Amino acid sequence: MITEFKAGLVGFPVSHSLSPEIHSLFLDFFGIKGCYRLHLVEPGNLSDFLIHAVAEGFTGLNVTVPHKLAAARLCDSLSSEAEAAGAVNTIVFSPDGLIGFNTDITGLRVALSGMPSPFYILGRGGVAAAVAAALRGSDVTFLSRGESIPADKIHAVGSVINATPVGWDDKDVFPFDIPAGWSFVDLNYNPGWSWRNSLSCPVVTGEKMLVEQAAESFHLWTGHTPDERLKTKVLKRIGDILHEQRNNH
Repeated sequence: MITEFKAGLVGFPVSHSLSPEIHSLFLDFFGIKGCYRLHLVEPGNLSDFLIHAVAEGFTGLNVTVPHKLAAARLCDSLSSEAEAAGAVNTIVFSPDGLIGFNTDITGLRVALSGMPSPFYILGRGGVAAAVAAALRGSDVTFLSRGESIPADKIHAVGSVINATPVGWDDKDVFPFDIPAGWSFVDLNYNPGWSWRNSLSCPVVTGEKMLVEQAAESFHLWTGHTPDERLKTKVLKRIGDILHEQRNNH
C-alpha cells in the first residue's frame, strides 16, 4: 500500500487544471501523504520529462493536451483500452517500467451515458480517440476544424462532442451551429464560455468526466477507490471553485 506518493499533471498548458484540488481531496480522505502538482511541458519535451520523473521517484502522472498520443508511444506497456485508443492520460511508474492507461474512457462512458446518437466529434487528438473508444459500437464521425455536419446527415436527434481546446477562452466561437433538437457535449469545463452559455439545446460539460477519470487514475496509483459519496463531494468542490473563479474575474 502506498503511504506517500508523488504525482501530477503534465501538459501545455496546465494552469487551468482542477486536478490538484481533486487529488488533494482524495489524498486527504484516504490519509495518504504526498503531493500532486502541475508540470508545464512543451510539445516535444515529454520524453525528457519522463526520464526526470523516473529519477525523482514519481508514483504516476496524468497526461493532457498535447501529449496523450506521444505518451502512448513512450510507455513500456499499455492497457488494452490505451492501446485501442492509441492515447494515454494516466501513467503508472512501476518496477517493470511505465505503464500507460486511458482513464478518460471510463470518465467518458459515464459522461456520455444516455446521450443520443449519431455522434459527431470535433477533434482528432487524444481526447477524440478516447471518445471513440468509449462509444465503440455507436454511430461516430470525426470532424476537423473547418468541417461541419453534412446537411443530409442531420437527423432529428444527435450529439456534437467538443474534443478540442475550443472553449477555454471565454470568447471562443464553435466552428458550426448545433442542429436543432441535438445535444452538445463540451469536454472542457470553462463556465464562462459565452458561446456555449448562449445555447438553448441540452448541454453536458466536462466536470463529471474529470472526476470519474481522476478517481480511476487514483485507484491505479494507490489501490484505493473513491466511492460515489466522495466523488459527489469532489464534484461539488469543483463547482464551488469554478463559481469563485468567475466571481473574481
